[in-house]
Amino acid sequence: MDSKKRSSTEAEGSKERGLVHIWQAGSFPITPERLPGWGGKTVLQAALGMKHGVLLTEDGEVYSFGTLPWRSGPVEICPSSPILENALVGQYVVTVATGSFHSGAVTDSGVAYMWGENSAGQCAVANQQYVPEPNPVSIADSEASPLLAVRILQLACGEEHTLALSISREIWAWGTGCQLGLITTVFPVTKPQKVEHLAGRVVLQVACGAFHSLALVQCLPSQDLKPVPERCNQCSQLLITMTDKEDHVIISDSHCCPLGVTLSESQAENHASTALSPSTETLDRQKEVFENTLVANDQSVATELNAVSAQTTSDNAVSSQQNIMGTTEISSARNIPSYPDTQAVNEYLRKLSDHSVREDSDHGEKPMPSQVLAKFYKIKVFLELNHVNFSLEILK
Repeated sequence: MDSKKRSSTEAEGSKERGLVHIWQAGSFPITPERLPGWGGKTVLQAALGMKHGVLLTEDGEVYSFGTLPWRSGPVEICPSSPILENALVGQYVVTVATGSFHSGAVTDSGVAYMWGENSAGQCAVANQQYVPEPNPVSIADSEASPLLAVRILQLACGEEHTLALSISREIWAWGTGCQLGLITTVFPVTKPQKVEHLAGRVVLQVACGAFHSLALVQCLPSQDLKPVPERCNQCSQLLITMTDKEDHVIISDSHCCPLGVTLSESQAENHASTALSPSTETLDRQKEVFENTLVANDQSVATELNAVSAQTTSDNAVSSQQNIMGTTEISSARNIPSYPDTQAVNEYLRKLSDHSVREDSDHGEKPMPSQVLAKFYKIKVFLELNHVNFSLEILK
C-alpha cells in the first residue's frame, strides 16, 4: 500500500518537475500561478530582472518573458508568452543570468552571450543603447602569448555592470561603476577586464546586486594563515580600533604602545651601562696587574739606590740612614691604596724630593748620585675613570 502511494507521488512529482510558477506585486494575485503561455518543457534554471525573466530548458534552449524594450518588433516588447532566443539556437546553454534590464547566457564551450539594455556598457558593446539579440562577448587574456580566449563558467549581472567567472577561477568585469572592481575611472568599460584585486586567489562564485558585487573565494591553507593577535603583548590594548563618526566609521590599525617604547629604552640603557661598566673579574685583574707593576718598580728603585750607596765615600751611618730612609719611603709606596688619586701621588713625590735636598744641606755634602738619580725618577699614574686602569711607569 505504501509502495503504491510512493510511486504515485513520484509520478505526480515528475509531471510537475520543471514547471514555472510566478506571482507579482500590486493588483496581481499573491498566490503562485503558472507562467502564461508556457508549454511542457522542463526548466532547469530561471533568472529574473526588474520586469523580465529568462528560462533555461533541459535541452539547452533559452526563453525570455516579461517586458522586453530592447526587442525590435512592437509585439515582442511585451509578449504574451515566453519567446525563444533564436540567436542561441544550435548552442547548448548551460547557465543564464539577468541584470535589472539585461540578460546573459553561457554555452558549454565557455562562450558568454549578452543582450538587453546597454546604456552603461553592461552588454560589452560600445556606442549602442540596446542589444536586441544575444551577442557573443570576446574575452581574451592579454597577458598570455599568444592571446588565448577565456572560457567562462558563470555570469552575474547588476543594473549597469556584469561579472564573469572564468574556468581558471578569475573574475572579468565590464560596464560602469566602482562595483566592477577595476583600477580605472574611465567608464563605460566595454572590453572585459580582469579584476586584479583577486589575482592569484581561487574564486568559487560571483554575485551582483544592482550596484554592488560579491565574490566567494576559497580559503587559504591553514599553514599560510598567520594568526593576528587582537591585543598588544605589552599594554593589552586593542590593535585594531573602530571609531563611529556621524556618517562613517574609521577603522585603524595604527597602534602606538608607550609601554613597549619604555621597555625598549630601558633595555637600551641597561645594555649601554653594561658596556661602560667593567665586570668585577675585570677590575680584580686590573688591580692585580697594577700592584705587581708597582712592586717590581719599587724593587728596581731599591736595587739602584743600594748600589749607588755602596759606592759613596760617606760614613756608614749616613749611608745606612739613607738606605733605611729609602727603604722606608719605598715601603710606604707599597702602601699606596689600590686606587690612588693624582694629588696624593704628586704630594708624595714633592716630599721625597724636599727630604733629599734637606739631608744634603744638613750634612754639607753635594748631592749623591743616588739623590741625583732619584730626582730624575718620576712615578706616572694614569687613571681612567670609566675602566679604572692604573699603570706605574718609572722613567729616566
